[in-house]
This record gives sequence, structure tokens and C-alpha cells, in this order.
Amino acid sequence: MSAIRVWAAAVCAAAIASSVAQLAVPEGKVQKAMRCVIGLFFVCCVIMPFAQGLPASFEKFGWEEAVFSQVTNDLSKELTQQTAERFAENVRQIVQDTLSAQQISAKKIEVDVHVGEDAGIYISSLKIQIAQGEKMNMEKISQIVQKETGITPEIWAEGEEVP
Repeated sequence: MSAIRVWAAAVCAAAIASSVAQLAVPEGKVQKAMRCVIGLFFVCCVIMPFAQGLPASFEKFGWEEAVFSQVTNDLSKELTQQTAERFAENVRQIVQDTLSAQQISAKKIEVDVHVGEDAGIYISSLKIQIAQGEKMNMEKISQIVQKETGITPEIWAEGEEVP
């Protein structure tokens, strides 16, 4: 940890020295050239420890493994969640296309999915809201959706309570 403190102190000292040198230079072409030199000096002070290689004590921290593990875990969760959302949207689209092919109009299609402990994506429920005039076709709609997707939907007519 002392290697990091020494490096940080050197960078701070370089920044202070650069600021003082920049204030001491007269305005004009000399100032522009000096800014370039000071900038190069400061960059060298920042990069030099990395160019020489990290000290052995710095490499033993193991922080990179912890950070990599956390980032990988977070990315995995986010990817799984996005995959689940996309899966739900695909199922919704399949149901909508299947019903449209049968000239049945669904007012609303809700697909609820969850991610299991094994990172599997499971359908919790499939709910379809239909127009009041389609109420007599509820059994037919259920059979069509079940045949196409393998999922038994919950169907309700417009104006009724959601199951």
C-alpha cells in the first residue's frame, strides 16, 4: 500500500511543480511551448511507475480478482434479466401472432417470467385480455394458445376482474 501512497504523493508534487512553473513563464510563444513541456512532464510522472512495472507487494493485493468477480457477477445478472425480458416479449409476440392468424384480437397480453436459482428462465403466468365480444371464444383461445406455446393462459374479458 505504501507504493500507492508514494506514487500519489509524486503525482501531487508534479502537479504543484507544474502549476508553479506555468505561473512563472511569461505570456506568448514561450508560454505555449512551456505548457507542452509541463504537460509532457506531468504525463511522464503519472505513467512512469507503470512503465517500470508494479512492485511485487502491489501485485499481491488480489483486488483485481475481487473486482473482476463482482463485475462478472453483475454483468451476468444483468444479462440474465435482459434475456428474461426479451423471452417474455417473444412469447407475447408469438401469442399475439397466433391469435391474429385466427382473426382474434387480444386487448392485452401479459407474460410474467422469473429467473430461477439455477439461472433458468420460467414463465410464471400468461394472461390474455379479450374484448367482451370474444368472451364466447375463451375456450378456443385457450386451446389455440396452449397448442402453440404449451402454456395454459388465464383469459378474461374486458371489464371483468383480472384473474
